Amino acid sequence: WLGTKWQAPYRWTLRLAGMPAYLGAPEPVRDAIRAAGDAVDGGRNDCGFTGGLALSQRYTGETDRDAGVRADGTCGDRDDRNVVAFGPLDGGLLALTCLWWTRGRTVEADIRISDAPGTFTLDPTVGCTGSWDLEGTLTHEFGHVFGLGHVSYAEHGDLTMSDGLPACSAGFRSLGLGDYQTLRDQYGPG
Repeated sequence: WLGTKWQAPYRWTLRLAGMPAYLGAPEPVRDAIRAAGDAVDGGRNDCGFTGGLALSQRYTGETDRDAGVRADGTCGDRDDRNVVAFGPLDGGLLALTCLWWTRGRTVEADIRISDAPGTFTLDPTVGCTGSWDLEGTLTHEFGHVFGLGHVSYAEHGDLTMSDGLPACSAGFRSLGLGDYQTLRDQYGPG
């Protein structure tokens, strides 16, 4: 747990201007990113738990603004906007989330998604070689938005919040048991 949480719904916009062309049309990309937010918001899991969590996110449209995440992985300045955007990321990072908070209350979160050629796929079950599932990667990032930190892949490789996601796997589009329980402990049931 990162120690900070939202007191109000997380309302975010998407900047498609930097989306890599290899991903194709923008609509399926937007839909995959929205599905990732919905997975965390709705508490989607493979553990048999039903019912959502008492947290909320909402996509509010497209923007021309960039995410406040630098290519070197550091956070920029807070601008009172929650933006998800594609852009360069150094060191082979797939995506990165920056959080801003005050007194344990998250007030802003931006996500940058790597724009490196061939990094992502929208369907890892078809002809995938060395690409990562965009929806699963963003489910992980939305976990950070709501306060989840990393767990060790060596010990908890089946959790969406592990510090390593395998390529060509659609298995991280929902929350694992520890992911779900931590969010429920912090936010309560929906």
